[in-house]
Amino acid sequence: MKNLMISLAMTLLFSIGSSAFAEDEFTGGISVSQPFGVQVQMCSLKPGATISQYNKMLDGFFAWSEENNFNVTFMRQSPLFTHSNASHPSQYDFVEFIAAAHSVQGASWDKWLSTKEGQKLNARWNELATCHVKMANMIMQYANVDAMNSDSDRVVTWNWCTRKDGVSWDQLQAKHQSIAANVTSETPNIGWGTLFPHIGGANTPGEFAHVVIYPDVAGLMQASANFANGGWRGRDDYYTSYADCTGESANVEQVLHRPSM
Repeated sequence: MKNLMISLAMTLLFSIGSSAFAEDEFTGGISVSQPFGVQVQMCSLKPGATISQYNKMLDGFFAWSEENNFNVTFMRQSPLFTHSNASHPSQYDFVEFIAAAHSVQGASWDKWLSTKEGQKLNARWNELATCHVKMANMIMQYANVDAMNSDSDRVVTWNWCTRKDGVSWDQLQAKHQSIAANVTSETPNIGWGTLFPHIGGANTPGEFAHVVIYPDVAGLMQASANFANGGWRGRDDYYTSYADCTGESANVEQVLHRPSM
């Protein structure tokens, strides 16, 4: 069996189920049943800059987004259990994610680039941090929408994967849907999505990532127990027939902003 130390994001695949959702929208009008945009910001603070200064800049961005009716949900992830070590140190202090409808992303970026207020905020951002910005698409396979819309402190696992030769995207998604169809109320996570790099993702560790959201570390450890008690069998089938994956890492996530409307 390949990589028994792979992502618990894959453990999720065999401990959760249906892509039926308690509601059909995340906060901000994002349809849970349709792909939506995720802006990824991989950031390091510049020398002398503090996280307090950076957060104050973000408050200005959140106010600007509300004034312009840009419904964005903003999240920050910091390392918890990583692949980093002395030979492979982490390259970033934190990673941020802005989830929104694609139309909102387009309109907000146009205004950010073309208005004095947007450029003022952009200049302050560049003074405080170096951020590499990417664009991706997210497909939710499962979500407890009520929990996702209310839980602001959670744990997120990542597992980057690449399809095996001969496996089509349609076959892969059909496999994901068949796994999601077995969801039970005992699932320890509140969400599972597959993230696909879209712009600026040439150096990602795989074609797509399994992203699994837990309400806390206890939920993550419950998924680990599920894996040890037989969940590994389903994961082995996935790795044998569908995809090769790099292994799971885990981050602490804070939701710093949700739209007020």
